[in-house]
Amino acid sequence: MKSFSDDLLVLNNKGTLHTQKSGQLFRLFYKPSPTASIIKPCSFKETASLHGNISYIVADVGKTEDVTRVLTEIKQKFSRLDISVNNAGMAPVTPITEQTLTEFDAVFNINVRAVVDLTTQALPLLKEIKGSIINIRSAVANQPLPNMSIYSSSKAALKTLTFVWAKELAKDGIRVNNIAVGPIETPIYEKTELSTEEAQAHKDRITSLVPLGRFGQPKDISAIVALLVSEEGSFITGTDIAVDGGFGI
Repeated sequence: MKSFSDDLLVLNNKGTLHTQKSGQLFRLFYKPSPTASIIKPCSFKETASLHGNISYIVADVGKTEDVTRVLTEIKQKFSRLDISVNNAGMAPVTPITEQTLTEFDAVFNINVRAVVDLTTQALPLLKEIKGSIINIRSAVANQPLPNMSIYSSSKAALKTLTFVWAKELAKDGIRVNNIAVGPIETPIYEKTELSTEEAQAHKDRITSLVPLGRFGQPKDISAIVALLVSEEGSFITGTDIAVDGGFGI
């Protein structure tokens, strides 16, 4: 497969891609034709300093008006959108006895509703270029863990959306795929309300469930994204690719 390193800075830091109270950032990766532009959420402004072809927009994917503003700016700045990677997410670790509807609504707002909103608003641009949609879901949708029922169910919904969209959008030349990620070495556990000891215990428990015996790295995910959005992946749609160290076995 052709390397993307010279042509396109591929999404490669899932750890920064969760919702924060301060809102979301969208990365736009762009080089003049024949390479593409990408939209995805992230949480560190420093990302823009990593590459000269990156710009960002401060927005909240949970707000329709912000999504509209982002897509308007993409159209004005770049006139095209080749790839949309839905990777923002919330992953609370909460027993059912402590769950609230407020937490439920917040998780589904980002993990499901925002994906639907962003995708439907991006469709006109994606149709023009016969683009690609990548949904980053979690292996816990198939192998649920205790205390993660809200998160697991939100990612199960995302899996179903992907399959339906792949069928609906094939006629427009748009491919839609899932990546079912396992435990990845990112700061996401630092963003929960768990204490340091609880977070480490949770991480250790998950590691024990991974046959390869370790967490994956962000580059493990970005490599599959690169494949799916490349010419080599042009006949792939409606897939659910597990990148989880065997967690889902």
